Amino acid sequence: MKSLPLFDRVASTHDKKKSPVGNSYLKRLNHFDQKLLLEAEFSLISLFCGGGGLDLGLGFAGFASRVSSDVAPIFVDTVSSNLPHAKAYAEDALQLTAKRLVELAGSKKIDLVAAGPPCQSFSILGRRGALDDPRGKLALKYFDLVAELQPRAFLFENVPGLLSVNRGEDWARLLEYAKRVTGYDLHFGRLNSAQLGIPQFRERILLVGFRSKASGFEFPIGPTGPGADSLQAAMNDQVDGIPSRLALESVAGLPNHDIREHGERVAGRYRIIKPGQRDRTDHTDRIDPDRPSGTVLVGSGAGGGRPHIHPLEPRVITVREAARLQSFPDWYVFKGGSTAQYRQVGNAVPPLLAYEVGKRIAAALNDKARRKV
Repeated sequence: MKSLPLFDRVASTHDKKKSPVGNSYLKRLNHFDQKLLLEAEFSLISLFCGGGGLDLGLGFAGFASRVSSDVAPIFVDTVSSNLPHAKAYAEDALQLTAKRLVELAGSKKIDLVAAGPPCQSFSILGRRGALDDPRGKLALKYFDLVAELQPRAFLFENVPGLLSVNRGEDWARLLEYAKRVTGYDLHFGRLNSAQLGIPQFRERILLVGFRSKASGFEFPIGPTGPGADSLQAAMNDQVDGIPSRLALESVAGLPNHDIREHGERVAGRYRIIKPGQRDRTDHTDRIDPDRPSGTVLVGSGAGGGRPHIHPLEPRVITVREAARLQSFPDWYVFKGGSTAQYRQVGNAVPPLLAYEVGKRIAAALNDKARRKV
């Protein structure tokens, strides 16, 4: 019979520094350092950049963020302080114009425009007003900007709830709008981060458009690039994907690893919750260490959604642990207070998911360039 984890294990025991020997996930993350970002050959405008998951992953794939924009100043501070090529600006997307973006980018020639407009209006966790919600209108605004900027390609990502809200009518309406105003060659995909070697079940829908036809473009089906072979071998040994425990090793002393102190009443509840089960009081799930975690949530210091419960300790996971589950490398530091940090991590696109998609976009752009020679 499999023994249960020791839920009273103290942080100092769990957090002792370990070598990533045998930890294929941490080995892979260690390959993605800032030097890779200096090799970018394509230009990127990123809207609604949040904490920078999309910018970071696309940067690893070869896209330099000429403009990273978000309405929250602390979010753009995070992006500009971590990405050596990024020029980040606090801007209201509804007020942005193509002219303004060209001025900020310093060029009319843009390879990729990428965005994940706020998804609360589409999510099963938020109000389902969708495109009639002011936040939903930001998705329409995004395609208007693409149509004016005329980049070589665009990337739109969002939550899968967009496909079913209002019985699918809003997705059909948005897709028709994108095709009509841009005229781009469109490719749709639905990805789960766990299939790409990320220790988290997190589904995203992606719409990629090319200014000219890209018949060879396909969405990724597994991890590629640095450390991918050993990670894929580890995935083959698992039923669901990379176990979350691999992401939670060796976190002591890392930035954004501030452990939240719970009162005995809360800690007492958390001690008796088994892996994969939910606390009935605050509806927080305990991570199963032998499976990918559930979708990393935004978290809040004042109620509302909370981060998951640590699989071995009676506490919620830290910002750094959540970032590990999202595939952010350890050198990437989130700015702001605790709530702002959790929001940046929880709302982010997993960087290594963005990397895999970005590589496919880059390959398609290179292929089209070769055909013109």
